[in-house]
Amino acid sequence: MNLLKQYGMEDCNSGMTPSEVNVKFPDSKKLSEVNHYRELIGSLMYLSVATRPDIANTVSRLAQYVTNPSMCHWLAAKRVLRYLAGLAHRGLVFRKTNDPLIGYADADWGGCTVDRRSYTGYVFLISGAAITWKSQKQRTVALSSTEAEYISLAEATEEAIYLRSLLTELGLQEFIDITIFVDNKGAQCLAGDPVFHARTKHIDIKHHFIRQTVAAGHLKLQHISTHNMVADVMTKSLSNVNHERCRTGLGLTT
Repeated sequence: MNLLKQYGMEDCNSGMTPSEVNVKFPDSKKLSEVNHYRELIGSLMYLSVATRPDIANTVSRLAQYVTNPSMCHWLAAKRVLRYLAGLAHRGLVFRKTNDPLIGYADADWGGCTVDRRSYTGYVFLISGAAITWKSQKQRTVALSSTEAEYISLAEATEEAIYLRSLLTELGLQEFIDITIFVDNKGAQCLAGDPVFHARTKHIDIKHHFIRQTVAAGHLKLQHISTHNMVADVMTKSLSNVNHERCRTGLGLTT
């Protein structure tokens, strides 16, 4: 609410989503007050890291333009504020359950129209709400959707190993039976198949540690339909209905 007041948007019209679907930033007038844009993106990044995973992907994309923003980027950032204004009452709600830690890993293949790199998105939930999440452009160009999903799965596996160690240290072993849900069967099969494949020989060896982790029984991979993929919101902008579905899956409720 302080952020809305700072930018004079206390009484603005609320938005249903933080970004348009398949948003593109056309050439437009360069923004004169660059510092205002940087300050706003910095504030939104704080929110996206701390309590609002539903804006993480949009903020990640807008943060790429902090050195040379245009008017279209400024308007897109203000759209995020309008979205937050309508959902200021939402928050991560945790409820006591005996369910183990679960994760969702997803990717948007070639999601960046500038350099065609993909976006990684993952989220881990416990007690019905998200405790850690990530939305970030991948460092290399993936040559297939399976490769993009596999890279995302590798990053989610790293986080799962850390969370497993943390829960063990806290004496919460009953929660370490971790399952990561993926919606790409190719990536799931690749993670469990030690056989050499010519089409995947170029994938960096560091990503193949997933196989060792699964073989050791530290986590399980399970396929899930794209319609039920909660991490979808971490990789791309969605329609109103799908965004609401993912937001509820993250545990962002009243």
